[in-house]
Amino acid sequence: MSKANKITAIVFILIAFGFIAKGLRLPFGARLYPMILSGLLAFLGVLLYVTSHIKSKTDKSPNPLAILIKEHKHFTILIAGYTLFIGGLTVIGFAPACFIFLVIVQYLLGYRKKSALFINSAVFTLIVYFSFSSLLNVPLPLGIFEFLYQ
Repeated sequence: MSKANKITAIVFILIAFGFIAKGLRLPFGARLYPMILSGLLAFLGVLLYVTSHIKSKTDKSPNPLAILIKEHKHFTILIAGYTLFIGGLTVIGFAPACFIFLVIVQYLLGYRKKSALFINSAVFTLIVYFSFSSLLNVPLPLGIFEFLYQ
């Protein structure tokens, strides 16, 4: 796991520096946001490398592939859920698809308190929906509810 984290960290750092090199060619106003994100990516890559290096000396955790083989049922269900979520975006829209997906994923991952399942899913869906639609002015798929906005 530590070796994979180190390789991932190096890839992230290289990607960040690639974005920084490309971003320097942009005018100042246009490069500010990409440069901040690239700097954050580089910082997190360095942090991942350092923590994985420190943890590699004391880490005796099992092989991630062994965990994946043991938990293949949950993995398969989650991949199928992601696929259905993406397909559901265009059919039923973002908000219902996201809500249903979050409820099911939380339940599959072991969270059993139903009231909290629904409240967490609803609050997260509303925050994401209003953040994109109101603050960022990014339209999200409406699906079958498109007729409400015509």
